[in-house]
Amino acid sequence: MWEKGISAYVGMGHSLERIQRYLELAKTYGYTRLFTSVQIPEADAAGLVNDFRKFAAQAVKLGYSITADICPQACAMLGTNLSDFSALKKLGVAAIRLDDGFSPEQIAALSVTSGLDIEINASAITPSILQQICTAKADVSRLRACHNYYPRPETGLSFSLFSERGQLLRDYKIPVLALIPSRSCPRGPIFAGLPTLEKHRLVSPQLAAKELLASQLVDGIIFGDPLAAEAELASVASLDLSHIELQVIVEADTSAVERKILFAAHTNRIDPGEWVIRSQEARRLCQAAIPARTGRPRKIGAITIDNQDYLRYMGEMQVLRSPMPADPRVNVVAHIIPEELFLLDYIKPGGSFRLKEFIAHEA
Repeated sequence: MWEKGISAYVGMGHSLERIQRYLELAKTYGYTRLFTSVQIPEADAAGLVNDFRKFAAQAVKLGYSITADICPQACAMLGTNLSDFSALKKLGVAAIRLDDGFSPEQIAALSVTSGLDIEINASAITPSILQQICTAKADVSRLRACHNYYPRPETGLSFSLFSERGQLLRDYKIPVLALIPSRSCPRGPIFAGLPTLEKHRLVSPQLAAKELLASQLVDGIIFGDPLAAEAELASVASLDLSHIELQVIVEADTSAVERKILFAAHTNRIDPGEWVIRSQEARRLCQAAIPARTGRPRKIGAITIDNQDYLRYMGEMQVLRSPMPADPRVNVVAHIIPEELFLLDYIKPGGSFRLKEFIAHEA
């Protein structure tokens, strides 16, 4: 299982009633974590604290676990300080994400004394800082990590840096969250999405979430932007951490027998070929003869099933990592959609994957 989260912010032009409806909607799709911030420079400060109290009460009533992004100044605004977080706990805040202004020693102390989970900035963590936090006798069981989001285009993390920071936290067994953007309702004032990775800024939330889950470097995903569309919430919530899901366009002449094989659960063989992903289950699923069809060139991302002319290999299903010529013994039954071809790199030997028929209107 992985944690599903949303974000909502008071003082940014959305009424409490609209936020309440959004919280209720997301809850129906299994979202349980809520990220919020009380230190957005563009937020309307007038009435912010009172609205935050009402907003937090609504979220707690719906069963959300709230993480508040704070700095020392925000603590003072909410009537709390670094030695007493009782006011925040009364509001229902379960975790605080520490932004700029906290030393490793303060982070360690808060993990012991605050009574709250402490989220550190996964995007800015270094081996030295993490070692200092632990050396200062932090309660590691109270530590979590959440990446930054990046409102300005061209400032999001590279995947290589994301991977480096994520693996560091994995080594310390600290849970990690990352953020994806909403294409339907990007937050102001830039309105360019709130992703962790720059490469995710202009892709669908589902595709961004697929890559984060496939990387095995996160324990949960949060929509950084508020008020994501219902279709976006549903598409991300449908993902399963236990396998990589690939959307495919099925060839018109694919038979019922082949479709049954195509949409079963698959595991890449522990000894796959150099140029293909090989399903270890497919041949056992073949319950009837598969006639040969006109051979087609096999492009990268093609899904093939061996026909009866391949004798005991009939039913063998492969996903092409490299192009190959047509073979009359091999039926091309589907193709992975172009946007998801990069996910093939995440299917390792012994890795689980599922194929899903592409529907054009999905988010």
